[in-house]
Amino acid sequence: MKVVFGFYKSKKYLQRVMLSIVTTMVLVLVVSSIANTYMLERTVKRIQEDSNLKVLSQIRYNLAYMNDMISRLSNFVYRDNFLIPLMFSTELPKMDLIRGHRQMANIMESTSFLDSMVIYNKSQSELYGTSVNFMLDGGITKERIRKALINDRPHPTNRLIPMSLNGSVNRIDTFAFIVTDSLKSFTETQSAIILFIKSDWVFDSLKKMNVTSGRDLGEVYIQTEDGSLLTSDAGASYAGAENQSRLTQLVHADKVAQGGTTSGFVIGEVADRKSMVTYMDDSLGAWTILYIQDYKQLMAEVTKSRNGSLAISGIFLLFAIAVSIGLSYKLYNPIENMLKQIRPYLAANDRKNEPAAGDELGLMSENVKQLSDQLKEISSEQIVSKYYVRRFLTDSLLFSHADMQHLIEKHNLNIKAMDGLLVCVLKFDHFAAYDGKVGNSSKLLYNFAIVNIAVEIMSKSYPCEAAEMRGDHFVLILSKVRREDAAAIENVQGMLREVQDTIDRYYGLSLTCGISDPISQFPSLSSAYAQALRLCQYKLVKGHKSIISSKDVRDNLASKQSDLPDGVTRKLTEALKKGQLTNAGGELEKAFSLIAGYNYDDMIRAVSNLAFQLKNVAGEINDNRIVAFTIDMENLHQLLQEKETLSEMYLSLLSVCSQICEGQRPANMERNEMMLETVKELIEQRFTDINLSQQSIASTVKLSSAYIGKLFKESYNMSITEYINEVRLKHAQKLLEGDSYTISEIMDKCGYANQSYFFRLFKGKVGTTPKEYRMKKSLT
Repeated sequence: MKVVFGFYKSKKYLQRVMLSIVTTMVLVLVVSSIANTYMLERTVKRIQEDSNLKVLSQIRYNLAYMNDMISRLSNFVYRDNFLIPLMFSTELPKMDLIRGHRQMANIMESTSFLDSMVIYNKSQSELYGTSVNFMLDGGITKERIRKALINDRPHPTNRLIPMSLNGSVNRIDTFAFIVTDSLKSFTETQSAIILFIKSDWVFDSLKKMNVTSGRDLGEVYIQTEDGSLLTSDAGASYAGAENQSRLTQLVHADKVAQGGTTSGFVIGEVADRKSMVTYMDDSLGAWTILYIQDYKQLMAEVTKSRNGSLAISGIFLLFAIAVSIGLSYKLYNPIENMLKQIRPYLAANDRKNEPAAGDELGLMSENVKQLSDQLKEISSEQIVSKYYVRRFLTDSLLFSHADMQHLIEKHNLNIKAMDGLLVCVLKFDHFAAYDGKVGNSSKLLYNFAIVNIAVEIMSKSYPCEAAEMRGDHFVLILSKVRREDAAAIENVQGMLREVQDTIDRYYGLSLTCGISDPISQFPSLSSAYAQALRLCQYKLVKGHKSIISSKDVRDNLASKQSDLPDGVTRKLTEALKKGQLTNAGGELEKAFSLIAGYNYDDMIRAVSNLAFQLKNVAGEINDNRIVAFTIDMENLHQLLQEKETLSEMYLSLLSVCSQICEGQRPANMERNEMMLETVKELIEQRFTDINLSQQSIASTVKLSSAYIGKLFKESYNMSITEYINEVRLKHAQKLLEGDSYTISEIMDKCGYANQSYFFRLFKGKVGTTPKEYRMKKSLT
């Protein structure tokens, strides 16, 4: 145990990792448990509130229903002939008294919800009742009724009034219902029938619902307008005066907060314990029905669930701690392995179990710092070395052979002049796209990778020194390559192909390579570099990712031809003017096959001249056409500058030739279209002329009537005469839709002299006569 504790004590970073993971897991478990408990408690409260409001709604419905049923009964009782004498007789005969008592007894037997019935006679100031208590308790019940309903204060009629006939405070055993012959409040100056309703149907209904649901957790009260709490339960817990005041405050405050709602629930301290109070106003607006529940008892299941959740969370917490320790050590394992590799290279005082720099990361940071310092020294030396390599390539004539030999040995450059040197240039294909798409940091990584891959591959057979130049190409200086060794040159080309394929495979970058002729003296490096760089330009002929030596372009270098033969350009121009794309494409291909044999500068000049020739041809064609076609020739030279090979340039110029040929159509087609448009325009302008006809139009445009008629028919599938009538009738419709002109005037304005002919044509087009058409339009 002591060994294990000592192991973890020495690993400060491991301790932090373990502490972080354990703390995170503990927090997650605790927060999730608290959140689950909170959500469960909210859910239970919401469900309980809905349940309570449903119960209170049922009670309110029972009260309203009972009040309505008693109102109907009271109207019947109030008109009973046997009871009228009891209410209004000044001197009551004995037989009327007997009949009245018997009738009251019959009414009591016919209803199950009546507790008793009393009649008040104002003339006699006497009460007549039927219950045993009323008749045999020596007048005690009678005095309670008189005190509660007659002598106390006015009471509303036709409404249930809670009261206690047995004299209990805050406990009701019946509801009084007073019936009089007026709508005024009842006083001792009015005769009345008082029905006493049993209270069990109100309070017992809730208790039955609770028992049915398996939990009797609440008490029901009726709160009067003055704040008094009434109940039928003798052991009510909340009936005290202090509790009444507290409940009134809670309910009133919640109603105000909820915007004057008539139902809801509120949680607060009542009777020294937390309680949930659900309330609902009755339908008559006189009472508020309260349902009060002990909150602790209500949330017993939630508490039980929370305790169970905490117990489970504790078990999972212990498991999480165990997992955290294993996970932490697994995460720490790479660091431990790294420390094992680093420790042998550290100073003696850093090889102890206690890290010298505070923790393991500090120890590694110190080691990285030491390595960084060493790398800076090496990097500085490499910068100097690469500087001299670039100087040798660009300004080698400024150095003597001996000076360059001295600098090469001093900076340990991998260049051996005794056995021959070869300069290779690796130049980016599509450099403009690469330069615009790749960021500076990525370019540095690509440059580093390309140089290292090239040096690694070429160094397998030849001493190699490499440098990046101007960002768009790289230079390799290979040693031990003699001019007369043809096999070595072929071997170099094969290895350069491997470099190209490797870079393309891993980075998707294409490079064209130019190989200089072998040299034997250091001062010749600049000329060899210039030669290799110029050879790269001949990818214009050889294509992308090519490897080019002077042998491959010997004919181009020796070529004296600089301009295309006149016959080729003349035939190309004639084919374009005739719109013959096949012939134009053939002449263009012939031109490019000739250009491919020129010197590089002459190739560029010839292609540029060819583009200029196409531009002139397009302009000349447009100048001689009635309808010009649109081809963007202004950007043609810029487009050619973006292309890197003759094949790309050929496709671009072939596309221009295609646009020129497709933009042309036979001249007679254009002339016919213009002539037909002229005919239609003449008809639109002169349709009011009675003498307008195919012959008059042909005479105007200086063509034969038969030719112009045939051409119009072929183009529009109708004769000129039909088109004239179409235009005239269209205008006639517009004029008929107004009331300004008569039909005769409309005929005159539309070029018609014969009314029957006009009517026949109009009906053939519209389906009705001109008069019917005008009437229809006026109605709509």
